[in-house]
Amino acid sequence: MASIEPTDFYLPPYAWDRGFIPWTPTPKQRYFLALKSEEAFFGGSAGPGKTVALLMAALMYVDVPGYSALLLRKHYPQLVMAGGLIDIAKRWLLPAGVQWSEGHSVFTFPESGARIAFGHLTSDDDVYKHQGASYQYCGVDELTENSEFAFRFMFSRLRRTAIQNVPLRMRAASNPGGRGHEWVKARFVDPG
Repeated sequence: MASIEPTDFYLPPYAWDRGFIPWTPTPKQRYFLALKSEEAFFGGSAGPGKTVALLMAALMYVDVPGYSALLLRKHYPQLVMAGGLIDIAKRWLLPAGVQWSEGHSVFTFPESGARIAFGHLTSDDDVYKHQGASYQYCGVDELTENSEFAFRFMFSRLRRTAIQNVPLRMRAASNPGGRGHEWVKARFVDPG
């Protein structure tokens, strides 16, 4: 990967300015966050901040009224364990006054009404829980734990609705291995 300078990319400042994201992204995270493509994958072994990057990406447009994001794992308990997406989000967002609904697993931003929801894809049938939903961002943590069908289905949930100034983004992150290793490698690594 070429050298990346922080000034090379535009990142919406709102989430950082408001303290929703309490630290500066690493160069790899910054590169991932600044990608303009609809789909992107952050791979590698444990440690480079893949899970945190997914949450940062979800927070980038929370100032936009009507914005809706979804973060997924294979099993719900993985979201709430120490270091899981909900655990990190609570540490970042509750002190900033963002409202959390335990029963719905959703953060709601009081000023904009933007929402970040959390869910799971334990089986392929779980994708149908999102039928009819509209998200501008979907992030899947540990993608290799999921089927290609589930991942592809979630693209159908990326919709603009009335929001025109937010890019539709599907993001994923994963360690190597897992039941979906081969399809993830074929989709993101082998093409170069």
